[in-house]
Amino acid sequence: MPTARLLAAFDQTIAAVRRMEAVGLRAVDGTSAQAQLARLIQELTTQRAAIAGGAALEPEWAGRVVRWVAEWIPESELPLLARLGGIARAGRCT
Repeated sequence: MPTARLLAAFDQTIAAVRRMEAVGLRAVDGTSAQAQLARLIQELTTQRAAIAGGAALEPEWAGRVVRWVAEWIPESELPLLARLGGIARAGRCT
């Protein structure tokens, strides 16, 4: 069951990032965040696939992604950091 929670956390985060992509989110510096969002979706889907295949979540990956997103995400979208933290927390329970 813990893996199911982790996969659900990934699914919810991927859906949130896709919504941001659809509305044309701008980064904190005012530029388009489309490239960052595309990279984030790729990172999330790759990790999700690995976990679905039986791999464990790498804490280093989660920390690196949270720090990277914090560099460019606008304050209005800080809940995304909470979602990423939810992935890290669910990963510790698997």
